[in-house]
Amino acid sequence: MKMTDSKKKPGESRANTATFLLTRQTEYPVDGHRVKIVVVGSGQTGVAIAVAILFKRLASELVLIDSNEDLAKAQAEDLSHAAAFLGNPKIVGTKGDELLASSNTIEFPYPKLRFFFFFADFGSARDAAVCVFTAGRKAEKGQDPKELLEPNLEIYKSAVTNVCKYAPNSVLVIVTSPVDIMSYAAMKMSGFPPNRVIGLGTFLDTSRFQYFIAQKLGISASSVQALVIGENGASSGTTLKKISPPLKGHLIAEPRIFSVPVWSAVAVMGMKLKDINKEIGQKNDPEGWNEVHEKVVNSTDDMIEKKGCCNWGAGICAGEIVDAIVRNTCVCLTVSTYVKGCRHGLEKDVFMSLPCVIGRNGVQSYVRHSYTAEEQELTAISCRAIYETQRPYLDRFE
Repeated sequence: MKMTDSKKKPGESRANTATFLLTRQTEYPVDGHRVKIVVVGSGQTGVAIAVAILFKRLASELVLIDSNEDLAKAQAEDLSHAAAFLGNPKIVGTKGDELLASSNTIEFPYPKLRFFFFFADFGSARDAAVCVFTAGRKAEKGQDPKELLEPNLEIYKSAVTNVCKYAPNSVLVIVTSPVDIMSYAAMKMSGFPPNRVIGLGTFLDTSRFQYFIAQKLGISASSVQALVIGENGASSGTTLKKISPPLKGHLIAEPRIFSVPVWSAVAVMGMKLKDINKEIGQKNDPEGWNEVHEKVVNSTDDMIEKKGCCNWGAGICAGEIVDAIVRNTCVCLTVSTYVKGCRHGLEKDVFMSLPCVIGRNGVQSYVRHSYTAEEQELTAISCRAIYETQRPYLDRFE
């Protein structure tokens, strides 16, 4: 711009305020350092994940995709209003339409359920580094996750394949329940290598485990080293209950719980609690530490009963996984990952939670741990439960 241009009076040969205020802008350069993150599903959990990502300033561009156009746009706009305090990212809510398919037109084993299919602007996911999937039916208290599997698989058929078409080099983070089976389905539908599909798995269970142990000890949660592996939560939505007298203090679970608390690894500053209390976590534990895992399993149902959902814990944990991928931190987290049969005693491949090293390529490696014989047995049972649930749907994952 010539120096004489600055002498022009406002309003003279000026198309608008921006062109008057700013000098001529250069063409927008291709910036390989810009990070786009996509969140599929703009409900309460999706927004919690978006907030966690934004507060960590991980994304240059955040895209919310949802079958509800107004919801996606409103959530994006609401977050954008505080963009100045979030690192000024570009936040977009995509335009999409929702199609309801009745049980009269499509045969499903759950005729009372409504099924939502995505026909959205998946092109906005182009070149995303990470795609987080939260889309799916909302879990209800005491609900068997198997009831969520059918409708959520239908959603994934469209959502996963279309998003991955535009973001072929992304890492997928799966939060939709039942997370282990949905992660396996996402891997098959996307055609991605196993390391680039990560399920939330027992990461939240592990975080809760640390928290309840810390509460019992009277210390901070960050001072506790602990992990929960295997299947996420319980094999169904039912909770553990205490049997009334005369069997006071005994626990019963219908059906059996398949997440595995690794008591042999619980430690504070390197000091293993099992070296202090040999029966820790067992039924005959005089200190009642086994009730800690009971609280972990019941937490989701408790949250649903009290506030209608369980979103912030899952959102923050998913944000930690995204952080590990984007910043290549190589942090160790218990996430749902692809495990071949020879690794867990069952000659079938499943997704289940193990301690993993997470980095830019997704799951970089597994962390080997010396589990007790009981923990190994429970892990094999957990794997079998996952496989038996997903077995009838295997032909639909391709």
